[in-house]
Amino acid sequence: MQSKTKSPPYPPYFSPYPLAPNNLRGYKPSLPNKHSCSTACLPLLPSVPKFSLGYWELLSPALFGTAGALFLSLFSSKDNLVKQFGGTLFKFSLVGYAIGATVSVSLAISEVIKESKAPYNHLLFPIGGGILAIIFLFGSEYLLLYRFFPSSFTGNVGDNLGIQFLSFLYLSITTIATADLGDILPTDITPRLLIATEIAFNLFTLATGIQLLLAQNS
Repeated sequence: MQSKTKSPPYPPYFSPYPLAPNNLRGYKPSLPNKHSCSTACLPLLPSVPKFSLGYWELLSPALFGTAGALFLSLFSSKDNLVKQFGGTLFKFSLVGYAIGATVSVSLAISEVIKESKAPYNHLLFPIGGGILAIIFLFGSEYLLLYRFFPSSFTGNVGDNLGIQFLSFLYLSITTIATADLGDILPTDITPRLLIATEIAFNLFTLATGIQLLLAQNS
């Protein structure tokens, strides 16, 4: 009688690899649940908060520009470095700062309008504040330009600093209202660029007001 030899049983960890293709197709590796990740799965970089400037921050260039122009107007004299070098850089800086401050005030008004809801009665003060800031900014810049270069304007603007400042405030108000009376006129490109910038701000404010009226009546 022939004895049947039994193959030794394989231990569980020495079980033969399944060669059947059907077994291989149904194999799916177990993946950890995405909701059960530990803190190591969290992003390493913190979220950066959105940076935005408020109303007064956007209005501050015009306010500081007014104070700076009035302060520099006190130091105009016949013998100064600005006049000796022709004042090209001085005039370029004056116009550039006026454009930058005007854009900043326009953004302040735009942000206030964007975040507002009907009725729009509360917009009178922020829009009016922006217009006043522009009037004082350009009035002081006209004064500063005149104090260093009196030939930039023609007309009777007064003999002392106080009367001259009031005269150029008057010019700034008539310019932003586009009601030029012709008694104080620019004579070269620098004051004309300043006046054109102030009129452009007036057109922007007018377009914004028309847009609000249309939105309120719709």
